[in-house]
Amino acid sequence: MKTIVWTLMLVLSAASVPAQVYNTLHSFGSVYRDGTGPLTGLALHGNTLYGTTVSGGTNYNGTVFKVNTDGTGYATLLSLSNSVVPEGDMVLIGTTIFGTMFTGGSANGGSVFKINTDGSGYAEFYSFSDMMPSFPGTNSDGNRPQGGLVTDGSTLYGTTTYGGTNGNGTVFRINTDGSRFAVIKTFSPTFLGTNNVSNNILINSGTNGDGARPTGRLVLDGNTLYGTTFHGGTSNGVVFAMQTDGSGYTVLKYFPGLTGVGTNGDGAGPYAGLTLRGDTLYGVTDGGGAWSYGTVYGLKTNSTGFAKLHDFQFGDGTYPIGSLFLDGGTLYGTTQAGGASNRGTIFMVLTNGADFTVLRNLDVNSGYDCKPPFILIGSTFYGAAAAGGTNGGGAIFGLAVLPQIMNDGNFGIRSGAFGFDFTGISRQTGIIERCTNLAQPAWSPLQTNLLTGAPQYFFDAQFSQDQGADGFYRIRSP
Repeated sequence: MKTIVWTLMLVLSAASVPAQVYNTLHSFGSVYRDGTGPLTGLALHGNTLYGTTVSGGTNYNGTVFKVNTDGTGYATLLSLSNSVVPEGDMVLIGTTIFGTMFTGGSANGGSVFKINTDGSGYAEFYSFSDMMPSFPGTNSDGNRPQGGLVTDGSTLYGTTTYGGTNGNGTVFRINTDGSRFAVIKTFSPTFLGTNNVSNNILINSGTNGDGARPTGRLVLDGNTLYGTTFHGGTSNGVVFAMQTDGSGYTVLKYFPGLTGVGTNGDGAGPYAGLTLRGDTLYGVTDGGGAWSYGTVYGLKTNSTGFAKLHDFQFGDGTYPIGSLFLDGGTLYGTTQAGGASNRGTIFMVLTNGADFTVLRNLDVNSGYDCKPPFILIGSTFYGAAAAGGTNGGGAIFGLAVLPQIMNDGNFGIRSGAFGFDFTGISRQTGIIERCTNLAQPAWSPLQTNLLTGAPQYFFDAQFSQDQGADGFYRIRSP
């Protein structure tokens, strides 16, 4: 039994503190003209990351920037003006970046913009109209685009959180040359909630049939768009599907009401967009669930098979609002608060809901308020933290996630051999090694695997329960 006890101690240690290396590529705030507050997700072209900040720059209204994945070559491509606020994920087509401004444009209702990767050719080529004073909160085309864009290469699709003829947002399309703008979905009025008007925006958290206030990025699969709304439906938002021509709008999931302490069975308020793999959509809710801190869920595209994969507790991180990243059978995401420093976490969980793990507890020094989705290159995730960092204005970071041993139900002795699950980023190489003395370790390689992003099983064919020597195992990447 001595061998089993000592090995268990090692595996538990590895599972509770996963191997990862956090590297700050750029810290905002030391030079104000660089910008501060990278609020959107990043775009990648070659080995260069592109993003935006919401403040700073020479005009104090934010910037468009680039930085190489090794942290070199930071440059401000454009200092924004006219009180614009970039928000939502950008898309890259060739050498042109497309994105949205939450405010700004000719009527200050937000806009769709483009800029080349060398900083030239900036244009806000569609401006959303102002609200109608006679019908507060409404207009013809939507207002405040927040979820970012998706594209099929020639057409951009996005959402507005407010506006439209009922004040609850829209889904729109526009060609990349700025032509043929069209509203393809207007969300219906909400009832039974409390109406408030702020800055001529109608706020109503009531119910309707189709959802209200889309805030997350759409998913485009062929001719079908999938999305979420933060409000509306029977109570707390919906997951929906529709065709790119505006037809066939269908609610796939209604999120239920909350108890007096903010809990429910499924989660509430799907603020983030979705992630699609095959016929399954994955997402998070900003609240609800067993502890009121949000959930991770999966749902079939035909509206069946809804499954809650994880209920967030405070130590896991709380209030996930960013889209998930899927690698193999593992989902990665972030939370806005909770965790060891109450600044949020970066987490992973398998698509079957098993093995939830906090990869990193975010803090003031390294940056927090992360804005997924991540970009994965090799075994390193790249992302933006909107606040904190060395200079206090946010940071661009890389998080290298190394292979790890998992403490799950497969850990232990089977048929006289000791074994365990292990996992890592797909296409990583994982080398499993064993030694008998940690004071003077002489690690012997037992097995080399190409990782898939899903759990794999290892058993030590040389293991003997009666061999009388301590056994220690590790997995490393060359």
